[in-house]
Amino acid sequence: MKRAIILGAGASKSYNKSKTGVKMPVALDFFETFRKLEISENPWVLIGHLINYISDRDKVDALQFLNFSEEIELLHSEIQKKLYKALHRGNIFRHPDGIQQLKAYNELIFLFVSVINEIQNGDESLTHKNLAKQLSTRDSIITFNWDTLMDRALMKETDWNSGNGYFVQPSAVFRDDWIYNDDQSIERNFPKLLKLHGSSNWITSHIIPSKEGKFELSQETNVEDFYVFERATKPYATYAGRYMSGYEEFSYGYYPPNLPLIGKPAPEGYTIVKSRIKNPLMPEGKSNDKGLYSMPLIIPPVKNKEYDLFGTLFTRVWAEAQREIENAEEIYIIGYSFPVTDIRTDQLFKSAFLKRKTFPKIIIHNPNPDLIFERFTFDYGIPSSYIIVKKEYFDETFKFE
Repeated sequence: MKRAIILGAGASKSYNKSKTGVKMPVALDFFETFRKLEISENPWVLIGHLINYISDRDKVDALQFLNFSEEIELLHSEIQKKLYKALHRGNIFRHPDGIQQLKAYNELIFLFVSVINEIQNGDESLTHKNLAKQLSTRDSIITFNWDTLMDRALMKETDWNSGNGYFVQPSAVFRDDWIYNDDQSIERNFPKLLKLHGSSNWITSHIIPSKEGKFELSQETNVEDFYVFERATKPYATYAGRYMSGYEEFSYGYYPPNLPLIGKPAPEGYTIVKSRIKNPLMPEGKSNDKGLYSMPLIIPPVKNKEYDLFGTLFTRVWAEAQREIENAEEIYIIGYSFPVTDIRTDQLFKSAFLKRKTFPKIIIHNPNPDLIFERFTFDYGIPSSYIIVKKEYFDETFKFE
């Protein structure tokens, strides 16, 4: 039996082993969740440009951020839209609004991943470990989530590994130092994990504006080259030496390790100057800052998702997800609601089902399954007799049919 398991945000809500005592947020309660975490009081967490953006937009005092509760997808999408307008105007560094929007956009990516890292920093998820134990090497996990709950469970319960387990292979894995991933021929004797929106432990270089009015990466190597964080038991090189300790595997404290790369050279006629204003009230980092500054590699929760920024990296992941859906005999939908605005996901399933010669069995595992059921019957043409509905939350009692 070949199974494809589709995981959405609802699957991560089952996690209750966080050291913070907080559960994973949804789009509506993201900022409320952030304020519950100790990280929200850490001066190393950069939110100044985001606060200034909200303050200028809403004509309110910056202190109003203490009660801010806007949906993160709407806010991030709004900033992205304005940022593109600034990019198309020309040199973004000549426009203060454009600089603010770029920094606010990046701050939201760091903030988003930081919240995930804080909450997933605890014991392994019993629910995900239970799922991992039931998987065979023919099965695949296709997830829209950024967290690493499934990654850790697979590494604990199967032969899955972070260097070779994501279908696309990173250039190096951080295990107290960068370990280069030179062996491209390792046989995969474990379930397949496909992360369609990147991962909180995937790392790339900083996003910068190009002369062509687009985003690009600051690394000199191929844009598809990415890096994976697995663990750190000692200080590593990071921005301003701001290493934070006390994190379990697959989680880090706000700043990921710097990359073992050099950045792109300055355009002709320009010089790159790195500077950082030292605030006497800001604690100094005690690690070093060698290497290229890095940032999380995720497709953030925005309406216009920038998959092409990373070359064919996500094209390959999504194509493999489609093949898995095409060939699966059973497809489990766990905690994913199929929002009507997610056009790419809709096309993924339509394309996969059009290529199939038989109907798969669909198992919907969701306490509110009606709209998902309608999507599969009316939009994807799956007869209701092939659909099983489980009006249940995803927890450690989950079992395959």
